[in-house]
Amino acid sequence: MSIEDYFVIDGTYELVDGVYNVKGTIRLNRFVKKLPVKFGNVSGHFDCSRNNLTTLEGAPKKVGGHFWCNDNKFTSLKRAPNSVGGDFYCSNNYNLTTLEGAPKKVGGNFSCINNKLTSLEGSPTHIGGNFICENYLHNSKEYSQYLIMKKLRQ
Repeated sequence: MSIEDYFVIDGTYELVDGVYNVKGTIRLNRFVKKLPVKFGNVSGHFDCSRNNLTTLEGAPKKVGGHFWCNDNKFTSLKRAPNSVGGDFYCSNNYNLTTLEGAPKKVGGNFSCINNKLTSLEGSPTHIGGNFICENYLHNSKEYSQYLIMKKLRQ
C-alpha cells in the first residue's frame, strides 16, 4: 500500500531513507492503531485525530502548522514532534496520564484537556498561545511557571 491509501495530502512529499517529508498538509483517513509510515518534517498541518492510535511512533519530528492527535487511545506522547509551529491538541485521550514526550516548543495553543493527567510535568518549555488544561491542574507548579513566563513575554 502507498501513503495515499492512508492519508489525504494537500501538497507534495518525498521519501528519503524510509522517511516521508511533506511540503503541505496531511490527514490520516483510515482507522489504524499505529501510523503506517514514518515522517520527518511536515511544513503544514498534520492531522491524525479521531482515530484508534495507541502510539505516536512514526509522527513527524517537526510540524510547521498545527498538530492534531486528539481523540485517540494514547497513554503517552512519546515520539510526538519536537517542535510544532501552530497549535498542538492532544485532548480526549482518556488513557493519557503524562505529558512526557510532548513537543518542547509549540507556537500556538497547547490543549491537553479530558485526559487522566496527574501533573503537567513534561509540558512544553515554550507555548506561544494558551495552555489549555484541566481546571484541577491550574494550581500545579508547571502551570504557574507557564503563566509567569507568558507574562514576561508580553
